[in-house]
Parts: sequence; C-alpha cells; structure tokens
Amino acid sequence: MAAGVNPDQALAELIDVSAQIEGAAILDAEGAVLASIGGVGDGAAALLRAADEAARLLGRPAVAQCEVGLGDRLVFAVREGDRAAVAVTGAEATAGLVFYDLRQALRGEAA
Repeated sequence: MAAGVNPDQALAELIDVSAQIEGAAILDAEGAVLASIGGVGDGAAALLRAADEAARLLGRPAVAQCEVGLGDRLVFAVREGDRAAVAVTGAEATAGLVFYDLRQALRGEAA
C-alpha cells in the first residue's frame, strides 16, 4: 500500500468501485487486520496463513495471489509489498477484475 494511504479509506473506495466485492480486508505483513468490511478480517488472515503454509511445504515463496472457491462464494487474495488485500465475492465474479481492483486498493488508487 502506498505510504500515507488509509486502509479504511482504501477499502471504502474498493467497495465503491467494485460491485462484485461483498466484503474485503487489508492485512499487514504479519497478517494483522488493518481494515475490514463485511466481517472478513479474521477469515482473510487465516486464508493467507494457510496458503503460505502450503507454499512453504511445497518449497515455494509466500503466496502472491490466490483464488479459493467456497460453494456460492469466491475468495481472492493478493499480496504486494508489506500488505495484502482479500475480498469475498459471489461465485460469478470476474477473477481478473477482482485481482486488479485489489491491487489498486493496495496502491491507494482504487478507481
């Protein structure tokens, strides 16, 4: 996330520009929730921990992005620098657009 960008403001802008996103969170490098909308903060942190553990067991670096299907919902996560953004959408969301919107939110440019 760009220096000086408020995580709460970045999420509010993200929700405003992306009708597909139902809830989202921004996490710091240690997985602490910096901001959350829609009650997804703790689940977002748990998802990234699990994904990173799987990567470690496979001898790979930390996860840069992932998509997880949960029945009628999808969860997307992206990591950039020392921040991560996670979003929950409906099952028909366009993955590329959600990943793009999450990256823009981390850069403080959700538009």
